[in-house]
Amino acid sequence: MRLLSTIALPAVVVVLFAWWAHRERTTALQRSADAASLRALAEKGDAKAQFTLARRYADGKEVGQNYPQAIVWYTKAAEQGYAKAQFNLGEMYLRGKGVRKDYAEALKWIQRSADQSNARAEDALGFMYYQGQGVAQDYAEAARWYQKAAEQGDADAQKGLAYIYYNGQGVPQDYAEAARWYQKAAEQGEADAQQGLAYTYYNGQGVPQDYAEAARWYRKAAEQGEVVAQETLGYMYATGRGVPVERSEAIAWYRKAANQGDEKAKHALESLEGSGLIGTRNFELLTALIAFPVGLWLFLDFLLRGKTLRSGRQAAIAVLGLVFLADAGLSLYAFHDNMMSYWLHKDVFDIARWLLNAAAILIIVTVVLRAKKSQGKAR
Repeated sequence: MRLLSTIALPAVVVVLFAWWAHRERTTALQRSADAASLRALAEKGDAKAQFTLARRYADGKEVGQNYPQAIVWYTKAAEQGYAKAQFNLGEMYLRGKGVRKDYAEALKWIQRSADQSNARAEDALGFMYYQGQGVAQDYAEAARWYQKAAEQGDADAQKGLAYIYYNGQGVPQDYAEAARWYQKAAEQGEADAQQGLAYTYYNGQGVPQDYAEAARWYRKAAEQGEVVAQETLGYMYATGRGVPVERSEAIAWYRKAANQGDEKAKHALESLEGSGLIGTRNFELLTALIAFPVGLWLFLDFLLRGKTLRSGRQAAIAVLGLVFLADAGLSLYAFHDNMMSYWLHKDVFDIARWLLNAAAILIIVTVVLRAKKSQGKAR
């Protein structure tokens, strides 16, 4: 039995290897025959065969990648009016693949393809007019070609048309129309469009403001790697906009954006994770624990000792006490609110704190210390 198993295992391996080798050889022969047949058709002037052969050379599939050969066969098919070949040839001139970059030549072939209602060519032509590549920049003309391609369901063109309507370039600004085209492209999985649609929902532009819907579309774009969507989704989870406040989710999305180099996400991540003492909840609590008793003592000192606010120095000390108490209040609020870094009025909070700190320094330097120095000289 052991001898049988010892012989059987190598035999099975040999048989499997022979079967695999035979299959690979058969496949290679079939591909070779197909390639020969395709080339024969192409050489006889079959436009579809010429286009297919050109695309194989361009992509490097089943033949070695060879852009000059791709140009040759695309040109042959394009000259017969084959729309897809005209567009691909135009793109190669536009990108400078296999030929010197030539906007005029690119425009010629893409225009011919677009004239045959090729949605990809119409979208490319719209982009060329929008960017001013090979033509004078013309937003109205860009909108016209984007519209043609968008109506055929081209997601890139729908996104481009939405952007044009949103910014009012070449067409009257129309947020509702922008949102409509963003929606069409977003539903086809176009990440930029999903992000654009989310933005319209977030700000209520062309659609009712809806943070939950904004979060839904931001998530779709973020899952495709859109860094702005990732950073915004982190913010929404940090502040509870359209989603529950979830610190772990906020950190996760901020980290994804930060890993792509987004500076806003990096700063937010540092703040949210509490790296370092300054700016953390512990620092806010420590500030409150120090500022509150000091402020209370300074403010009540004249009362506890039966003093009156007859001197400017004593009044300044009482005001300084109030400043310390106010600062302690701000620190306690920041400590209580774990998401203070993402509060809508964070800038106002920071300004208030800086003003209080400036007032405290001003009072100490200009009144308290000066008055104390004067008293020392008088003695």
